[in-house]
Formats: sequence, structure tokens, C-alpha cells
Amino acid sequence: MSYFRSYFSKNNTIIKGTSTNTAKNPVTQIYYGSSFSKYLFQVDFSDLKRKITNGDLVVDNSTKHYLNMTNCVFGDPSFLGQNTTTGMQRATSFDLIIFEIPEFWDEGVGFDYTNGGFDYTTGNNTYDVRPSNWFYKDTLHQWTSNGVYGTDPVIVATVHFDNGNENLKADISNYVNGILSGRTNNGLGIAFAVEYQDLISEIDKSIAFFSKYTQTFYEPFVETVIDDRIVDNRYDFTEKLQQNLLLYVTQGSEFVDLDNIPSVDILDSSKSVITSLDDIRATKIRKGVYQVTFGISGVTCNGKSFFYDTWKNLSIGGIALDNVTQRFIAKPITNKFLIGQNPTDTQRYAIQYYGIRQSESMKSGEHRKIVITFKSIDNPIPMVMNEVYYKIYVKEGLTQVIVHDWTLMDSTNENSFFLDTSIYIPREYFMEIKARVNGEEILYHNILKYSIGSEK
Repeated sequence: MSYFRSYFSKNNTIIKGTSTNTAKNPVTQIYYGSSFSKYLFQVDFSDLKRKITNGDLVVDNSTKHYLNMTNCVFGDPSFLGQNTTTGMQRATSFDLIIFEIPEFWDEGVGFDYTNGGFDYTTGNNTYDVRPSNWFYKDTLHQWTSNGVYGTDPVIVATVHFDNGNENLKADISNYVNGILSGRTNNGLGIAFAVEYQDLISEIDKSIAFFSKYTQTFYEPFVETVIDDRIVDNRYDFTEKLQQNLLLYVTQGSEFVDLDNIPSVDILDSSKSVITSLDDIRATKIRKGVYQVTFGISGVTCNGKSFFYDTWKNLSIGGIALDNVTQRFIAKPITNKFLIGQNPTDTQRYAIQYYGIRQSESMKSGEHRKIVITFKSIDNPIPMVMNEVYYKIYVKEGLTQVIVHDWTLMDSTNENSFFLDTSIYIPREYFMEIKARVNGEEILYHNILKYSIGSEK
């Protein structure tokens, strides 16, 4: 599993019937009642596009893109009831819509929701009406419809809120995939459902989220989740099961792509092509990593004889390469299962990690391969586990704020994953590691701490 985060390039909150601009405010208040507000934002997908173009990330139908925004309720406990400062009350039991913005717009430079006058101490007026606002998308041009839309928005997603203190997480995969395919990216907006736009309430009902300009860890983002976990069965291949063999293409220490997706022939121990296992088209998993999935049946697999996988149609930079033949041993299916006995694992393991140091400080932009090694206390030979997980989080006081929940690592001739520090906000992070063996969880009790700084 790979993660990539894209952050907002601009945002603004516009209010019905006014020229108010609150673009630079660290919080957006989306509300209805005496008036109605909408939050506008645009996500910068340029780095994600560059990763895809370079072949570093493989986006397909299984790829998901999630909009993530953090609720500010706990930052303002008065939102539990009525906020005596703003006159607003926390909204409950409602839907927010995420809608498409059909036109180009400018962010604006406002901060406050109301005009508090000029601050002669700082020489600053934090209230500003310069567009965008409810009427104008930029200085010279009005929206085609005031407030971006009238009553018929193009809705990308709808999110239900029960208590009103929930964070916002929405699947916007179809929208993002359209942008990646070449559609114009004018951005998205968030508002209460259309029915609330003209709903009158004695007390304004509000939900608030951190915006692009928050000075906290909770900057909003879109997270791309790519199902590109590598499971290489070359060292534990079993007959009659659909399993994977991998081809890795590198130049020096860097992975490089082939010009085309290769095909594969599977040969038996006499180096004869197995019927129906010829010319199998492979799949690209990551940059320079190709996978073929198949099963062997009707052929003797004694766990001793070599089988062969021949990779064909190879070329790099227009230069044709010879076929590459690798080998593997296919074990009988009976080796995979234990029938009649209760499985036990009395082993105790020593866990080590490589690729990062405890309390290490890294610059944003570093790309690290983290390798986890398991060794039995009784037989200290490195072992590869089928299920090894990592979890990354930050701490706010005693609270863990999850960055990535338990995520499976690659399982090849080692257990590993890649840490791309460019997608994380600079601060201190924590990592935990665990494995599952025979239903038992093996935890690495030493929590790994590291920090990510800016690129400068």
C-alpha cells in the first residue's frame, strides 16, 4: 500500500448576499440560519501527476482519493452548545455536499467574517471584500450564478454528520481521476445540502474545519491510497494456488521502467512450457516492478525440482534486451495446510529495523526504504512474515493522532515499505510495528520516533 498527499493551493469562505472574503482565516465556518456560507478550495495535484507521469505511482481502478478535513469543535468547546461570541450553535444531524466549481476563481486576502475596523497598532485591516466573494469570482468577473451555483450544483460526494463534531472524510475518487485524465481543475466547494440554503433558523447552525492557513498539524489534504503492495511468492510457491512471481528492473540502485509491459512463460523442471501458462501478460505494480499471477496444477510439484519463469519482450529506452529466466521451487499443496493438529507457535522473536534511526531528523523529500527483520530467539536466522504491519501517528498531548493506521508491508525476500517524507507536514512522528503469526500478534515494543523538517 502506498500513500500520497496533495494539499490545497487556495481556499476561501464566501457568505450569501455579502462581499465578505475570509480566505486567510485558519478556520472555515460553514453555516446556515440568518445567512448561508460555502467553503471553496482547490487542490494542487501537480506533484501527484508528476509521480504518475514518471511511473513512480501506478493509478488504476482500485486507487482511491479521499478528502480529509479536521473538525474544530474540540478547539472551541463552546460549539458544544451556543457560541456566545459568534452567536452560532453546533449543527447536528445534517448532510454536507461537496460540489464542483465550474469556473476559475481567485482566493482573496480577507480574514475576518465581520468588519472590526482598521487596526492602527499593526496597520492592518483583517476584514477585506476583494474577490472572490459571493458575487465575484475575480476583480472583473461575476460568477455565472451568485455563490457559484443557485439550486443545481454538480455534487461530487455527500457526507452525513450525526453529532457535528466528526472529521470530514469523503471519497472523491471519480473527480480526482477526471483531473488526472486531463479535466480542468477549478476546485471544489463544501456547503450544507441545497435544502438548507434558504432555511431560516433563529440561531445560526455551524460546523467548522481547519483551513489551508492553519498553523497546526491539521492542514486539509486529499490522500491518494494505492493498492500496490508487493507479495512475491518466489521463495514459498505452492501448487494449485494463485500466487505471484516478480521481476525487478533496476539501474544501479534505482528502479527503472521497461518500455512495455512484458509477458511470461512458465516452464516445468524439464524447461518445457506448461500448457496454458505461456505468454501470460504481466502487470506493473510500481516503477520497475512487474508481477505475473498464476497457479500450477496437473504437474508434479515435489518441493525439490526447479520451475522457471521466462520474461519476454523486454526493452529499455528503445534497446531490446534478451529474455530473462528466473527459477523457483513449487511445493505440494499438502505443505500448505496442517489438518488434525492444533497449530502452536512457541517461538519468540527479536525484531530489528533498518533504513531509519531512532530519533533521526530527516528533510522533507527523502525517500527511505524501511526494512523489518524477524529472528527466532531459538534459531537466529532472518524470517520473512506474511503479515507485517506499520502504523504512523503524531502526538497531541497524550492523544495519538493517526497518520496511517496499521498498513501491510511488502513481503518478498524481506519485509519492507517505502517512506516518502515529501507528503508529510514537518514535525515529530512515531511508528509502531507488529506481525501476525498463527493468529497471534507480535508487537515491537520500542516505539520508533523520528522527525521531518522542511526541505530548506
